Amino acid sequence: MERIVKFGTTIRNNWKKSVVGVIALYYGAATVKEKYEINILMRAACKEAVRYGDSLIPMERNPTLVTVILNPVANKRKAKKDFEKYCEPLLHLAGLQVEVVQTASEGNAKELVESLKGTEAIIVAGGDGTLSETVTGLLRRNDDANQFPLGILPLGRTNDFGNSLFPGGDGVEKVKQLIEACMAIIEGNTVWKDAMKIEPIPEEDEVPSRPIYALTSLEWGAFRDTMAKKDKYWFTGSLREYAAFLFNGYKESLTWNCSGVIKYTPPCAGCSNCVQKKPEVKRKWRFFVPTTEAAQQNDISKLENPECAISQEFCFKTCDFKIQPYKIQNQLPALGIMLGRGSYSYTEFVSEGWDRIKKKGSEPNVITARTVELIPNQPTQEVMIEIDKEEFEVKPVKITLLPRIVKFFCKSKLNTI
Repeated sequence: MERIVKFGTTIRNNWKKSVVGVIALYYGAATVKEKYEINILMRAACKEAVRYGDSLIPMERNPTLVTVILNPVANKRKAKKDFEKYCEPLLHLAGLQVEVVQTASEGNAKELVESLKGTEAIIVAGGDGTLSETVTGLLRRNDDANQFPLGILPLGRTNDFGNSLFPGGDGVEKVKQLIEACMAIIEGNTVWKDAMKIEPIPEEDEVPSRPIYALTSLEWGAFRDTMAKKDKYWFTGSLREYAAFLFNGYKESLTWNCSGVIKYTPPCAGCSNCVQKKPEVKRKWRFFVPTTEAAQQNDISKLENPECAISQEFCFKTCDFKIQPYKIQNQLPALGIMLGRGSYSYTEFVSEGWDRIKKKGSEPNVITARTVELIPNQPTQEVMIEIDKEEFEVKPVKITLLPRIVKFFCKSKLNTI
């Protein structure tokens, strides 16, 4: 009997080793194939970058200086390695003079951009947080720095805005995304994008704080809180987002009560009340100089729209609140105020959360506006809102849409200018 048990144990151990060996062989082969595909992609991209550099930049002219704002700790400290491996060589081969400035702490990108001089373009190598800080520093300046393009290299863990310009993925698809982002900078295709100006509303004796600027969204509520906890469930691998909803749907620590008052003005195509004309700045590089009618600002500062300044007000209570740039059907730029349901059962919350992960969530109610004053009720505990994936304390704020305020490098198939 003992011999039979030992024989069975030996067979089981050998079977385990065989399975492990097959799995290791499969993933090893997959890795070799992935590396080969990446090498082919990079070789073709390098040739294309050299071709653009030779054809667009005269030998007698000094190389164009571009400044890269690199967040070295983005994506678990992988951002710097990926930038040096997949992005920096292409920029150099295209004949650009690349100056890399690494951020040292949270908020450092704003300071770097506010004091930046002598550059012809800024390239953000990081995620949504680094991009938001860079845009904030850019738009806080009193000069016309926002007239030259901003490049995005989506190297962070969250790249919602970067993914909207350059669809990405993992592995080979991620490298394709970075190559497309670099080639957009080299080729010089640009597009104007809207931004949100977010100003804290000061109390009577309080000194006003400087505004911050966002490109994607302001979020508040239980769904935002749950997604912020997903990294706690790292042990579930790619299922961490699903696990976050599963294990947090019953917790009182989530923000189930988002309530307060909203004052808003309606969307406006532009009038003397909301548009301030800015001069176009010409740069030496070909894509810094507007060449089409779309790049020329229409003089609408003399137009009048009486409804633009009419304010409406309502009270709200929900567990899911979001404001983001929004396009109405007639393409009129606006802010979209999205209010979810007032309450969810545990099952409903988990089901809705999983559907959102799959991009199948229910359509929220949307109120369109040009400006929004958000006056929240005083929370009983510490509550955070999320602006472009960065957390801030909940306070009264005024949010203003700035249409077509920042110029970004983009793929040529977009509506470029």
